[in-house]
Amino acid sequence: MTATPSPGEATNGFAGRAGWVLYQLATSPYFVIINIFVFASYFQQKVVGDSVQGQVIWGYTQAMAGTFIALGAPILGALTDAYGPRKPGLIFFTLAAIPAMIALWFVTPGAIWLGVIAIVIAAITMEFAAVYHSAMLPSVSTERNVGFMSGLAFSFDYIGSVSLFIVWLLIPTFGVLAMLEGDFAHERLAGPLAAIWMVVFSLPFLLFTVDRAASPVTMVTAAMSGLRKLGSTIRNVSHYRNIATFLVVRAIYADGMSAVFIFLAGYLGGVYGWSTDRIGIYALIVLTVPIFTSFIGGWIDDLIGTKRTIQICLFFFTLSVLGSISTTPDEYLFFFAVTDELRNQQLPVIGSLLATFGFTQFPEQLGLFFSLVGGAFIGPILASGRTMVARISPREMISEVYGLFTLTGKATAFLAPLCVAIVTSATQSQRIGFSVILVFLVVGLIGLFWVREERAELAPR
Repeated sequence: MTATPSPGEATNGFAGRAGWVLYQLATSPYFVIINIFVFASYFQQKVVGDSVQGQVIWGYTQAMAGTFIALGAPILGALTDAYGPRKPGLIFFTLAAIPAMIALWFVTPGAIWLGVIAIVIAAITMEFAAVYHSAMLPSVSTERNVGFMSGLAFSFDYIGSVSLFIVWLLIPTFGVLAMLEGDFAHERLAGPLAAIWMVVFSLPFLLFTVDRAASPVTMVTAAMSGLRKLGSTIRNVSHYRNIATFLVVRAIYADGMSAVFIFLAGYLGGVYGWSTDRIGIYALIVLTVPIFTSFIGGWIDDLIGTKRTIQICLFFFTLSVLGSISTTPDEYLFFFAVTDELRNQQLPVIGSLLATFGFTQFPEQLGLFFSLVGGAFIGPILASGRTMVARISPREMISEVYGLFTLTGKATAFLAPLCVAIVTSATQSQRIGFSVILVFLVVGLIGLFWVREERAELAPR
């Protein structure tokens, strides 16, 4: 069986590395435009028709998808280690996601179940494809630049999101909407647009990125071998205690971050009364920041270490979420009232710039400032989490650990959305429900102190 490429054993040249990076650019609009901002807000406010109930249903939808992803990801990872190539599985799940994204066009107000089913299918297939993509990181990097390559991919991730956001925002000026039938055509177009974008920018990966050679065993034999390896890993969990600790801790803080992404658009739309277009402009501003900070974070990761990078970035991200929750149209920093005089003032330094984008009132400018701070640390946290797996996993089981990385990221992925949904339903307050996320971020931040940044040795099979 072909040995797993690992940091220090890169098998791709410039074109192959570029293709791998561009695949992340290709898939980013789904995660950002559909799952976080445009379609998420549209679904909660218009399809469901009530912001509070919409947040509840969206939470249950994400919890359902997370359950299926958690069950399948580690099996896929173990199978891939035994079989060899990553690209066939990545291509299969990428293609399977396209019909689900296109189906979002048909999700009109009241079509809740169609929206739920399409989102669940798209989420499952895109996350499975991401398992294969992450597992190829060692083949496009070396020990010296694995952090930078992971961060660079996330920079292009946000370039893709911002670029398609601009396209989406400009669609009305091209007169395209006049040719389309039905209400909310602009919002419903987010799904098909993301599908087209993904197909186009996946081509360099398909053409130029070198995959591992297939092992001489059949797919069935590889599947059985992979399952045996996965069972062996689980039985030897004490040997891989450090890996297990990181995966669990990362699952906790990633669950909190994921919940921020899942509920942010609906929360802002409900609290500030923003339209979908206004949320789109907000997202465009916030997503521009991690274009620059992600690859810088990757460079810092290689310089000071992955664990320390995650700790610093997660600390400031948590503060930014706290700041966002502290501010509403009527108060800021929890304790200070927004008077009529203050409401129309500008935030110092950046207030006049934000006003040019239509954010003219002090509370929304302050909320946007906190989002910008958080946005600066999103990319580095995500990139360094992926890098950590490459640094602490045995080279022979990199795909398996990435599968477990996804498993632990999704095994509890239903928990934060479920908690938000339950608390929101019980209190009928989006703000209180959204605040639950802070618990996951703080616990994850504390748990990182028990993680060591060192590569594990392969346990006897």
